[in-house]
Amino acid sequence: MKIYNPQVILFVTDVARAARFYAALGFTEEFRATGAGTAPVKIEMALDGFELGLALPGPAAEAHGLTPVIAGHRACLTLWTDDVAAAYAAALDAGAKDLQGPHPFLDGRLRVAFVEDFDGHPIQLVEREPTSGRS
Repeated sequence: MKIYNPQVILFVTDVARAARFYAALGFTEEFRATGAGTAPVKIEMALDGFELGLALPGPAAEAHGLTPVIAGHRACLTLWTDDVAAAYAAALDAGAKDLQGPHPFLDGRLRVAFVEDFDGHPIQLVEREPTSGRS
């Protein structure tokens, strides 16, 4: 048995809007499924080998018998970057809600910021601080 290509699926209220938001952060669309109409019910996106699915909760519940939780901070997506301030600004420009601006973390070894996507999923943006000059 082989397990491969892990993917996280976030339940969202508007798949196309969520896909536009994540595209603004560098994700590219890999797959799209539509329901009875032309609106997508699921879009799969990728960034640097990571797979992210964006899906409507209703079709997932109907097709698979799931009970999607669609409120609160159900998961936190972490995105590493070489410039947390620029990534934070790009996320806000793409429509993210500000949770916490860039700040030092772990005794200054990292800089992190938090935003929230349109569906309330927190996104942690993380940058490793240069270690030069530190003992």
